[in-house]
Amino acid sequence: MPDFHDSVPILVVTGPTATGKTRLAVALARKFDGEIVSADSRQVYRGMDIGSGKDLAEYGDIPHHLIDIADPARETYHLGRFCRDAWEAIGDIADRGKVPVVCGGTALYLAALLDGYRLPGGALPPRESGTPRVRQDPDAPDSFRPPFRLRALVLGVLYPRQAVRQRIEQRLDARLNAGMVEEVRRLHEERGVSWETLETFGLEYREVARFLRGECDFTAMRTTLLNRIRQFAKRQDIFFRKLEREGHRIHWLNEGKFPDPFQLAGAFLRGEAIPEPAFRLCDHRNPPSLPTKRPGA
Repeated sequence: MPDFHDSVPILVVTGPTATGKTRLAVALARKFDGEIVSADSRQVYRGMDIGSGKDLAEYGDIPHHLIDIADPARETYHLGRFCRDAWEAIGDIADRGKVPVVCGGTALYLAALLDGYRLPGGALPPRESGTPRVRQDPDAPDSFRPPFRLRALVLGVLYPRQAVRQRIEQRLDARLNAGMVEEVRRLHEERGVSWETLETFGLEYREVARFLRGECDFTAMRTTLLNRIRQFAKRQDIFFRKLEREGHRIHWLNEGKFPDPFQLAGAFLRGEAIPEPAFRLCDHRNPPSLPTKRPGA
């Protein structure tokens, strides 16, 4: 495991939902002998495949981490566990001479990595100890601190806003046709995930659970879900703008293709100087139109 004086280079692939992050991350991992570390708060759970968009078939022979590591009926995966799991996975990948490729759009998880979150106040006492668990001890040592530093190249997949709206609708219908309703039914009936827990997973799992409980018909469920996923994409947009205002450089790629992500990643991994991003999303109300090829090509 690297120590705190080491700086581990990682590639980060992010962007709004339904923009093809997994496809690009897998292509980068294949090109640069890397492994994927998921930064998605729902893909950690076993049995939540269609609704969380695991797209496991896309990985092929590329190793991936932080997917299918928790039981949705009995475990609550949280930021503290992600920090420990993610840094351990990244350290292990780097130790083996591979390139960590972080892929996902869960805002809190990405911020934890890019900003090197520490978890202050010490660990909560065990539930069976009888000690009150109302709050952590502010004078206790951090319960987690990053064991080494990260040096990240952040690549964001960008589509025009209307295109994202269309892609969200197309993906939603594809997931419904692929059996998403039956997946949620199995989670409840076979895996013992309560309706209340399914609601906490949000979006697809919340709305399909409401449909299965008879609280709405299929058409109303689809309409509500479509609107809420689109609202979620807007919240992601706000988060990316916030990252940029805080000093993080995000290289936005038109449809994940230009500027060439492989050229950027190659130069970054060789330790070469990386040009500034072509633009900052936070400087524009709407995403600007990006060129589709290098000028003069």
